[in-house]
Amino acid sequence: MLTKSRHAIVGMLTVIALLMLFCVLVSGHLLAANTTFNDRFTVFSLLAYLGLAMGLLGLTTLAVKLTDHYDELLKKFLWTLIILVVVGALFVQPYAPVYDNMVVSDQVYNLLRQYPSSQWAPYFSVYPNNVPISIFMFWLDFPFRHMLKTLDDAILLHAVYGQVLMLISIYQLTKLADIVFGAKARNVLLLFYVFVPTYLMQFTQIGYSDTFALPFLVAGVRYLVELFYHAQTGEKATHFAKIINRKNWQPFILAAVCLAIALFLRPNAIVALIASIVLLLVFLWCDWRLLVILLAALTICSFTLKQAATVTQDKTHYQASNDKNLQLPIESWFLTAYYTDGRLSNETISITNKYTDYDQRQAYIREKLVGKLKQLGVIGVLTTWRDKTNVLFGIKSDFGMQYFNQFRNGQDSKLQAQYRTNYDNLTPIMIHSTMMMTLTSFLSFAWLPFYLFNKRQNESDDSSTYRQRVTIILILGIFESLSLFYILLWEVQEHYIYMMFPFLMFIGAILWSAVVNNVFNKKRRNQAFKH
Repeated sequence: MLTKSRHAIVGMLTVIALLMLFCVLVSGHLLAANTTFNDRFTVFSLLAYLGLAMGLLGLTTLAVKLTDHYDELLKKFLWTLIILVVVGALFVQPYAPVYDNMVVSDQVYNLLRQYPSSQWAPYFSVYPNNVPISIFMFWLDFPFRHMLKTLDDAILLHAVYGQVLMLISIYQLTKLADIVFGAKARNVLLLFYVFVPTYLMQFTQIGYSDTFALPFLVAGVRYLVELFYHAQTGEKATHFAKIINRKNWQPFILAAVCLAIALFLRPNAIVALIASIVLLLVFLWCDWRLLVILLAALTICSFTLKQAATVTQDKTHYQASNDKNLQLPIESWFLTAYYTDGRLSNETISITNKYTDYDQRQAYIREKLVGKLKQLGVIGVLTTWRDKTNVLFGIKSDFGMQYFNQFRNGQDSKLQAQYRTNYDNLTPIMIHSTMMMTLTSFLSFAWLPFYLFNKRQNESDDSSTYRQRVTIILILGIFESLSLFYILLWEVQEHYIYMMFPFLMFIGAILWSAVVNNVFNKKRRNQAFKH
């Protein structure tokens, strides 16, 4: 029964991955140039991006080959490139928050400036989902509150935090690749990171819930996988002293803390946790005791965070709204997910805001949502899912570059002109490079059936090859659960891809490094046979 369940889950994950690959491959013109949302940028054809992907695979082959003799040198070189891009972005393209991001940054700055007589803007009573990130940034900024003279100072500090957190998350994921799959996979993953400038330069400079939650989610996943990769089986470890020991207590604690912070900042990250729990129970059932203890620790950490946040809310005089009419019905999010191709639009906003009474609003939104689903039918719903997949991953994406187009130092017109020139010159290159890496990673999905179903004879659940495969399954499950959350239940925007980006790159790097390494090994065997 367990074997059948494993095969069914692997089959389902593989089918979903291949369907997503198909959507990406038909997301734009094959030969003609494409344009991004609102025709803001002109991007390459699918064939051109496939050519660039082949070039990146050539570099991947070179990285695998060089790792045999120059591992440390190559690793340091790639890390140097990444750090130069990340640090340079703070000066060349110093992005500023926009819309909700700016509201959060402004609120945090005001809380610090007014403390202990702080006041919260009415916005946060209507949108309490942005209270946790505001509190978290308040905690980070508080030791430096006397140094923050202007809002620009606070925004700069948040950008520095974001870039540092992102570098830490890159270290965590490449360390995981090294531990489980070896130096070649690690160096290929570092190479992939070099070619995602929209992620390295733009995304994490903006202090917001997703930008700060993602590094903790990545770190939590790293320690979670490491914990179970080295775990003893249930037959060997039957009580707490053996389950949590000197070798694994550190990843155990760090996994619980990092995942708790990620969930605190971005509650929808719960889908990744649920996927991880299900997959671990099915594929590493023998370690269920360890999972139970980890979930207990995660619960304690989450409770502690919420209690600390409650204390901070009280000290900063946050007042939750008791007016039901100010709340948004959950149906409004589902409406956005299906009403206008899965994007937030003036039409969905007008529907949501038509009535001020909560019950009337909820009933009206439900009516419009049901009517829309009936109008779409099965084919229409499937088409919407395809279109939303393409917004996230398709070759027409600009990765949110037109959304984030404001810069810090707004009072200096000369600097603003220079930033604008840099933006106009760099943005097309950044988009092309990031799409090249995205497509290369998606193309690796074609190897999933061969990789996941290639179980060796007499392979046990404790073998390293089995646990390597479980690691890929786990990361794939996290990637798909986060993607499907947006595709099936939420709105989509081009920059939402970043929540899935590290996991997509991890899968691509592991699979392509394995393919290239197998080719080299086969050549060596053939040469040895001839001699």
